[in-house]
Amino acid sequence: MEKYHIGQEILKEVKAKFPSVAAFARELCKSNSATYEIFGKTSLDTDLLLKVSKLLDRDFFREFSEKCLNGEVAVVDKQTAENSISLLLPEDKLHTLLPSQTMDVVEEYLLMPRKKPLVVFYGGVRSRNLPRFVCKKGEEIYGKGMVRRIRLDPVELMRFELGVMSLAKMPQKVVVIKCTMARDYNTHVLIAEILAQESGKHVVLLCLDPIHIPTLPNGRVVLKSFAVSTFNSWHQRAHIFIADGMEKRFAYLIELFQAIKGKGYMDRIYDSIEGNENWADTLKDLLEEAKQNLTTYEDIVLEESSDKDNRQVEYHQVSTIQPTINDLNRPEGISHIRTHLRYRMIKETGEILEYEPMSFDQVKEMMLKLAT
Repeated sequence: MEKYHIGQEILKEVKAKFPSVAAFARELCKSNSATYEIFGKTSLDTDLLLKVSKLLDRDFFREFSEKCLNGEVAVVDKQTAENSISLLLPEDKLHTLLPSQTMDVVEEYLLMPRKKPLVVFYGGVRSRNLPRFVCKKGEEIYGKGMVRRIRLDPVELMRFELGVMSLAKMPQKVVVIKCTMARDYNTHVLIAEILAQESGKHVVLLCLDPIHIPTLPNGRVVLKSFAVSTFNSWHQRAHIFIADGMEKRFAYLIELFQAIKGKGYMDRIYDSIEGNENWADTLKDLLEEAKQNLTTYEDIVLEESSDKDNRQVEYHQVSTIQPTINDLNRPEGISHIRTHLRYRMIKETGEILEYEPMSFDQVKEMMLKLAT
């Protein structure tokens, strides 16, 4: 029987209901470091447990007392508890985060006890200040002079690798490495991993990624992104995510490419509900999943009216991305992409009554009207 660890149960609920641990800490009126300590505890002060239960809308008092009576409460030492906690995003998926989320995750990483490198891919003019923001956050946590900032050009990679042991002995607690353009970042991540293991420091690797979707001479469309290829190789040995800008360029291009291949979120939705007797429940679940995972997701209410039973019915239009006119007019032709859907829902209960597929031509006509 698995032992009940109240700190980790609280952590699971925080991850499900808050965008970050830092956001939860603000609501709890505690520092981030004090909040992380909660996740490692097997028992909590009653006042604190009451506040946590209210914030998370879950009765931890009842759960804890029941588990205590049944002898199911875990008793572990602090080090074991800390080592078993993963405070960052799940490691099985590459996440695209907006600026405010980016700094929350960086802050979580700098406060967590586990030491794996944090690899952040970024691009665009608005992200050029990211290295400075990361260094500033590190000094806020560890103090002035406790962050070592390094600019690493590809030609200096071998010399940098030879200096890892010396760098490990430096007094700084955080090493922020800004990488300039490279053919790939595999060696960079490996060196960052070695440095983190040898020094116990927090190592943040900032990698530029000029993501784009070119068309090859044979007409095949491909996604060129260092972030995706690096994540596929290293996600189990490093924390990796994409720091997107307010324009959501990374998230847009990744979802556009998936849609071109017929594997986007909207493709999954259409394929899952077509001919499905339980299509309404399936549609609701998949829309919620898309909302959680896509920063480009939009669900707008087109109109609201009353039906014959005097129920308030909302007419929604949902999209995984809003394709640009240039992308809709790509010379290789992508007239099969699916990005939009409309549905009617009872406002009070959330029950979906019907859905309407939106064709490529309908979406193109709508985007043309918006552009004029």
